[in-house]
Amino acid sequence: MLPSRDTLDDPGWLAAARTGEAWALEQFFHSYQSQVYALCHRLVGRCEDAEDATQTTFVRAFRDLSRFRGDSSVKTWLYRIAVNEAYTVLRKRRDTSELTEDAAIAGDAGRSVAERLAVRQALARTTADHRVVLVLRFWEDLSYEEIATVLGVSLPAVKMRLKRARDEFRKYYEVDL
Repeated sequence: MLPSRDTLDDPGWLAAARTGEAWALEQFFHSYQSQVYALCHRLVGRCEDAEDATQTTFVRAFRDLSRFRGDSSVKTWLYRIAVNEAYTVLRKRRDTSELTEDAAIAGDAGRSVAERLAVRQALARTTADHRVVLVLRFWEDLSYEEIATVLGVSLPAVKMRLKRARDEFRKYYEVDL
């Protein structure tokens, strides 16, 4: 039997995962897999690429878990790995401006089909750097400080990137409506 979700709030699970305890690694994966996949999917736009990035993220996380210093939350640390893996996928694909129709945006249930499509197309047209900061802020609901940690940049840099990303997104979104 797997421990409850509350176990993740207990630092004991991290120590167990670092030593390779199967239950802790399984709990770690099941607790964060859907969030990491959603992040990767929003960034790369293709199911198969998102699956690859997610798998590679967890392989790297499991391998590097012993080096996790705890300077940030586990989620933030994992998101940093996921963003780097998504960038790797995008670089390999060399097609950062095209998201396919399977790029569903979570949290769009209240929006019309036309609005969802306009958001998806506008997000697809933004640069990869702008797309990642928009996704981390508005879909993953990370704080500016968490985004700075994930991206490895300063807080003022996050604010500037977010402003530029919003401007670029707005430009494409208004055209698509």
